[in-house]
Amino acid sequence: MRKSLLLTMLLFTSLIMPLEAVDESTVTKEMVFGGQTWRVKASVGPIAPGPNYWSNSTRSVWMDDQGIHLTVLKRQDIWYSTEIFTRNPLGYGTYLFTVDSDFMNYDPNVVAGFFTWDTQPVEANRELDIEFASWGIEGNMKGQYVVQPFSSPDRLKLFDPNMQGTYSTHRIIWQSDKLQFTSWHGIVDPLQEHAADNLMADWVFDGEIPSEGRARFRINLWLFQGRPPAGDTNHHLVIKSFSFVPWQ
Repeated sequence: MRKSLLLTMLLFTSLIMPLEAVDESTVTKEMVFGGQTWRVKASVGPIAPGPNYWSNSTRSVWMDDQGIHLTVLKRQDIWYSTEIFTRNPLGYGTYLFTVDSDFMNYDPNVVAGFFTWDTQPVEANRELDIEFASWGIEGNMKGQYVVQPFSSPDRLKLFDPNMQGTYSTHRIIWQSDKLQFTSWHGIVDPLQEHAADNLMADWVFDGEIPSEGRARFRINLWLFQGRPPAGDTNHHLVIKSFSFVPWQ
């Protein structure tokens, strides 16, 4: 009886205790960056996307003078992914951000995502994606713009990143009557004439545009289907800058 009780207590403890240390000084709960307050995703067990384990440890996600750092990191034989999201819904407006990461050298199982998401399931959670991934296939690195649900080819645009260094700039213009995705090589001001010289990809979606609802903006670095990197290597992404201008 005592042995059974002990096993029950151990099982209960394993369910309620996180996989990482609970010392409040070692976790990142919120960060203020680019005019927004960002929260950090954390999980006790594997959850979507992936599914993956999600860490808010300061060893996995942190902010410094370079920007916000996200990682895919192995600790104690467990791979942890990272995700941040705006505390407040943003909805319609112009999202502009600069990233330091060499997508072309990602492991085939690593995915970088920049997207809107509403916790309400209507209109496919109002998910608009910019993603860089090989989806588990060696040598298949692609960038893609997606308007969910991906129910037909006209809701997705694939492109070759052909990275020129590690810096890239990305923009989503989301209005009730316009939805446009654009990416550039390097750190670019889209309003400057030379921006066109650094164009990576551009797409104007001409289908039915999702309503704004209460969509927040999210950025993540994660493992496709929860598979560990084939090369057993950690990965790192830096968000150098972020701005959001509401649609008037």
